[in-house]
Order: sequence, then structure tokens, then C-alpha cells
Amino acid sequence: MLTDIHLSSDSPRHGPVSRNRLLAVCAAACVACFGLFQFSNNEADVDLWGNVGFVTSLPWQDGYLRANTYSFTEPDRLWVNHEWLAQYVYNAVFRCCGNAGLLLVKILLGFLVLGIATADSARSNVSGPLRFLFTLLFVSTIGYGFSTRPHLFTYLLLAILLVSLRRDWLRKPAFYPACLLGGVLWANLHGAFFIGIITLLVFGSAAFFTRTHTASTRRALPAIAAACLLIAASSLNPYGLMLWDFISDAAGRYRPFLSEWAMFNPLRDFQDHADFLLLGAVSLPALVRPKRTGPEWRCLLAASLAAAVLMRRNIPIFAIVAAFVVPAELDARVSRPLASLAAGVSTSVKISVLTASAILLMGAVFLFNKTHPAEMEVPRDKYAVDAIRFMKEHNIRGNAVIFFDWAEMAIWHLYPDCRVFLDGRFDCAYSRETSKVYFDFIYAGEHASRAIDGYPTDIALLHVGNPATRTMLARNDWALVYNDPIACIFVRKSLHTDLLEKLGSTVTSEGSRTPAYFP
Repeated sequence: MLTDIHLSSDSPRHGPVSRNRLLAVCAAACVACFGLFQFSNNEADVDLWGNVGFVTSLPWQDGYLRANTYSFTEPDRLWVNHEWLAQYVYNAVFRCCGNAGLLLVKILLGFLVLGIATADSARSNVSGPLRFLFTLLFVSTIGYGFSTRPHLFTYLLLAILLVSLRRDWLRKPAFYPACLLGGVLWANLHGAFFIGIITLLVFGSAAFFTRTHTASTRRALPAIAAACLLIAASSLNPYGLMLWDFISDAAGRYRPFLSEWAMFNPLRDFQDHADFLLLGAVSLPALVRPKRTGPEWRCLLAASLAAAVLMRRNIPIFAIVAAFVVPAELDARVSRPLASLAAGVSTSVKISVLTASAILLMGAVFLFNKTHPAEMEVPRDKYAVDAIRFMKEHNIRGNAVIFFDWAEMAIWHLYPDCRVFLDGRFDCAYSRETSKVYFDFIYAGEHASRAIDGYPTDIALLHVGNPATRTMLARNDWALVYNDPIACIFVRKSLHTDLLEKLGSTVTSEGSRTPAYFP
């Protein structure tokens, strides 16, 4: 990656060409190790149990669930699973290769996105030092979005689409069958397939209104035609046009209870997203005073930046778009001073620093915040591992209102003995009214009692920090049967008399310190 560094300080006897290649290898190894460090995070996220366990059959097989049978609040409601194919893939990988397979798929998707999104800067002859530094920034920024979730497929397919726009593949006849196939895959892998449609429409519209008539016809019309093709392809899914009904309805819902759906706040989010702020800053020249960026790409960059500011979960989308725009713009401004600065450091020092960095990063891959790097770890300070085990051991059955972050984990371990009030599928499987009642209970709102008095709820598994926990402790018709440092279990006294007689009193646990792994 650093093959453009000026090495005139090297003496002939040291072999400048071979040392230059060694430098490039060391730089590539450093980037690869940093990517591996970012993509190999093995901490389970709240949706992992659902993403692996919800879909075990294909849509035309009997085991494919179309109704919300995991829930007791709306068991007959249609469940529009907008990411069923990705979940089926994750399930197949887990059954075949276990946790190591899930990690490998995540890492592979990460490196595919990295390779595709950054290859354009090499084709554009961006200087080696700049490519190296920008790639590190890119990897750091997209690392925010790299958990084992279906949206990784959106990252990959978006990168492929941007490559097709950059290389003008839209004018090739083979692009349209590929676009149709890609559209069908995207619409079934992840509900954010509309990002591809928006990308093509923004690109085509910008080309149409800012170019000459000939250029507009050559670039705008194929992009708009491809967008129409993606729209048509998206109807080929198990739910038909109902998928679009779900997308249009879900897109307008405000979710203040989900941090990744919140608007980016630089004061609050600086520590977590300093890389995004830096990437946004270095992207400004491409937006304000571009030297090499056409209007189509400026519009894409501006749209993706706005999306990232409005919703933090779009930060990796912005990073992917920026990878196709920003390096060339920076190269036009800083390549010479950066090359001069790099030339002021001897090749031996650069090789040594890069080698040491790669070694440290590889060490971090296996040791940093990890007990077993080939497992998906379930942190006991975040998940109700012991509480759910307690429910299984004591055969506690019924209708449970469960802290949101643990609901899908509970479905995996307790269904069908326990059915949940609400879980991470939200809009896919629940009405707005059910979501409102649930969060009103969790946060002790004005009508907090509706979730337990207005529904046949007889179990509550809550985080000790939930305001709902104080509400339940004050209820005389409910009994606390279990508590540990993070979780507590309440049961309705009238329906769990046998359990209360068996236990005699509340079971208090210090919590196990042994590592817990998915599932």
C-alpha cells in the first residue's frame, strides 16, 4: 500500500526496490491485522439469538414461521421477516461450524467490504501513504457496524453497487441481469435494500440535472433504469408487496429507546465516534471545493453524511461511500506534503513501526477483551445468563415480559415454555400499540401497569436498573423469586403457588464468574 513512497534516501546496496516491496507488504499486513482486530469482535449482540435461531427452514417448508408465535401479545400477527435469508445463512453456518463459523463469516464479509471499497483509490493512483492512512480510518469507522447481523450483507452489496457506478458498468448489457439477481438477493437478505435504490436514484438524478444532454443520457438513464429494476426485483420475496408496506411504515418510526437509531450528537458520541468526526472533516473538501469529484458522487456523499448524522447506524454506510470519493480529493491536496513527510523517515524505521504495529494488533485479536477468541462470548455483566438458567432449571413457564436486550436470548432458551411480550423484531412482528405498552412499563410511564394488568402476563425478567423493577417490588400480587447483580425475576403469586412453595424465599445469587458462550 506504500509503493508510492519516495525512497531516494536508500542506498543501492540496500536494494531500494526490494525494500520498497517489503514496506508495502508490511503496510498491507498492518492494515490486515487492524481489519482483523475490528472485524473479529466476538461479543454477542442482543439480536444474535434471533439472527441465528429465528429461521431454520426455507419459506416453502413447513418449519418457516410466518406468524408471531414467539409472543403471547400478538401470536397471530403476520411476521414480515425482512432479513430471513441472512438469518437462514447464519443458522446454517452455526449448525455446520458453530461459533467459529459465525465469526469467520463476519470476518470474511468485513474483508470483502474493505477490499472492494478501498480498491478504487489504488486504481485512481492515490499515493501510498494517503491510501494507508485513509484505509485505517475507514476500517475504524465501519467497525461500529460489525456485529453478526444481516446488515453486513447490505454493506457488501452497496460496495459492489458503488464499484459498478465508478467503473461505468451500467452501460454493459450484462449489468442488468446481474442487477436483477442482486436485487432479489438484497431484498431477501436485508430490509435496507432500498439503500441501493436510493443510491441509483440520487446518482441518476444528479447526472441528469448537472451534465450535458449527452452525458445525462449516458449516465442518468441507465442508473434510473437500474433503480427501477431493483424495485421490481424486490417484489420477489416471501411477502411480495407487503415487504414494501413494512419498509414504508418502519422507516417513519422514531425509536428513542434504541441508541443506534438516534441522531448523532457530537458532544455525547465523541468518544465512540471520533473516527466518524474525522472522516466527516476530511470529506468536506469533496463537498465544498471538489477538484476531482463529479456532481453525482458529491450528491451521494452528502446524502450518506446526512443519513449518518440523522441516524448513527448509517455511519458505516457513509464510510463506504466516502471510500469511493474522499481519497482522490485528499490526494489532490496533501499527497506531496505527505510524501515529503514520509520520505523524511527512513525505510527501516517505517518497516519496524509497521511490523511492531502488526504484531501488537495480532496480539489484540486474540487477547483484547476476549476469553476465547473462537467463541461468541456472552458477557455476564450484560446478559441474564444465570437468571435464564434459573428459569430453565425450575421449569418456570408462562407469559413473560422481558428486558428488551434479553428477549431474543430468552426465546432461544425458553420457547415454547415461555412466550415474550415483545422482542427485538419490533415493527416486523408487533404493532405500535404493543411497543408503546411495553416501553411504558419498562420506563415506568404513566400507564406502566397496563403490561401486567391488561395482558395475561405472569412472569417478569427485568434488569435491576429498569424503572419497572421498582414498580414490581411495590406490587403485593407479585413475588420476587430470583435476583443477581443484573437481573431479577418476578412471578404472579396467584399463578405460581407451587414454585413459591418450592422455593420458600427469594433466591439470591452472586452470579457465576465462568465465561459464557453463545447460545
